[in-house]
Amino acid sequence: MDRITTQELAALVPCSPEHVRRLEELGLLQAEEGSFPLSDVHVVRLMAAFEDAGISLDDVARGVAAGELSFPLGLFLPEPVEATCTYERLGKELGREPDLLRRLGGELGFPPPEDDRLRDEDADMLRLVVTTLDLADDDELSRFARLYGGTIQRLVGSGLQYFDLAVRQKVASSEGLPNEEKDAIIYQRAGAYTELVQGLVSWLQRRHREHAVLEYIVGVTEQFMEERGITPKQARRPPAIAFLDLAGYTALADERGDEAAAALASDLAGVVQEAAQTQGCRPVKWLGDGVMFHFSDAGTAIRSGLELIEKTEKTISVPARIGIDAGAVVVQDGDYFGRTVNVAARIADYARPHEVLVSEAARESCGLDGFEFELIGDVPLKGVSKAVRLHKATRA
Repeated sequence: MDRITTQELAALVPCSPEHVRRLEELGLLQAEEGSFPLSDVHVVRLMAAFEDAGISLDDVARGVAAGELSFPLGLFLPEPVEATCTYERLGKELGREPDLLRRLGGELGFPPPEDDRLRDEDADMLRLVVTTLDLADDDELSRFARLYGGTIQRLVGSGLQYFDLAVRQKVASSEGLPNEEKDAIIYQRAGAYTELVQGLVSWLQRRHREHAVLEYIVGVTEQFMEERGITPKQARRPPAIAFLDLAGYTALADERGDEAAAALASDLAGVVQEAAQTQGCRPVKWLGDGVMFHFSDAGTAIRSGLELIEKTEKTISVPARIGIDAGAVVVQDGDYFGRTVNVAARIADYARPHEVLVSEAARESCGLDGFEFELIGDVPLKGVSKAVRLHKATRA
């Protein structure tokens, strides 16, 4: 439906018909022969967001009337979808507690509204999640929802920040263009950017899935072959965790400002991305002034650590340090936990600029080829019950 009535518009938002008429009186909605374009659903929701933020709709209306503000949201927001289902009804249909479905909705990023309704597309997706993962218990379903909901929320938010910096601010600061023309350019480019990101995310998901699935099958098959007696059990080297820390990052941020610190983090991201492609490391998470990595073994971690120190300092001219430990880790929702993670972080805190420090466990399991180690000693680390024997790693 391309055009809708006042009642249909209110039902899709949802809001009261009186609220729609109020926005029409303010000139924020324009009816033609008693109907509105479907995209006005987004305009009504935007006005509600303005009011929640304490922005006067009277002021917004004056800006619109003067041609200083416009909101053609249909260029880059999806077609509104009806909300005809409730969590209560969906729970009965699926044989699951409605509170579980409400919890999943919130963890995916869409907390239930007061009227308990959910959009039809949301109900379809929750059906698919619950029926596909029917072997998962409630907590495992929550983990799934948090994993994908949180990841996509961060991705979308970061993408909007990028668009604001790379496009909107440049157009807004251009001279010689009236504001109305600037707004038109920004919205047109926002629509194109939306299409770009939708296609890019879908393509990247397919491409990365190829590599991840093959790697997963190799690991599972190796385990099956050992369990079923096809091959003898192999002695495995433990995985390794490494923390890269920028020494003096806080002082630099204080001295040069937040924008300089953000630029520094962006340059570090480029170094990390290159390392991930060429050195077999997996960046797990960013920690403001550093990065946590997972490696399949300590040898790869130490070799990559030495490379990372050199490339980081060459690229961003800020001293770096790395701490590495090897041992068992707990994997959950794409993150790693346990004593090995804690020890690696504390080793990085202890290290001096330019150093790659490794635990005894990492040194023993790395294979030693290509490395030399200088004994630092048994060092008490904050938050670690026993002293940890540390070595400074260098190339042989």
